[in-house]
Amino acid sequence: MNPRDPRWAEIDELQRGAVEQVRRRAEAFWREYERDRDQGVLAAWFVPRCWREIDYVFMLGEVIRRYGLGFERKHITALSRQLHDEAEHYEAVGRIIELLGGAVPVEPPASARVWSTFLWESLDRHRLGAIAAWNMSETAATGTLDGIVEAGRRYDLPEVVRVYEGIVKEERFHVGLGRLMIERYAVTDEDWDEVLRAMRGIAAIVLESHTAVEVPL
Repeated sequence: MNPRDPRWAEIDELQRGAVEQVRRRAEAFWREYERDRDQGVLAAWFVPRCWREIDYVFMLGEVIRRYGLGFERKHITALSRQLHDEAEHYEAVGRIIELLGGAVPVEPPASARVWSTFLWESLDRHRLGAIAAWNMSETAATGTLDGIVEAGRRYDLPEVVRVYEGIVKEERFHVGLGRLMIERYAVTDEDWDEVLRAMRGIAAIVLESHTAVEVPL
């Protein structure tokens, strides 16, 4: 697929818009936190982020199980590397939540349920469906990452800084891998219909899921 194809232009525009919306909402959260500095609220803010990490683990494992042998071996390896990264992110963000006095989610919090349902429906529909949805979602999440690191320094939260400096580096690989998979395996019009459906759908969902303050059930 030619990157200059208008379908890529739509994807790029969707991603730019999602990143900017998420960044603005995250900046508003940190302004509120500046006034109160309630660690319980901060722990709750990390809850949906933590859930997405483990949901990505489950999703990537199922993508590999169902569809992996239809991909090149090096791409199975790359997806497996991301799965491992996401598991480590779940552990690390969970540790932040516990240090702040919160509880690590073991089921989708309310703000992530629509997001999670859409992700799994996309996986069922097409081998690139969940990959496309995850790529849009992870790209949108980059709108929060630098702000989290900066806030961790500003509010003397060294574990937040340490964890998210590592996540920032690994997200570059994850976002690039998603795009590479779409470029390599979206061949037919049907493939592209499913990719665009997934990306449009998750872009409409992502703002609430990526900026919620959530106490797990």
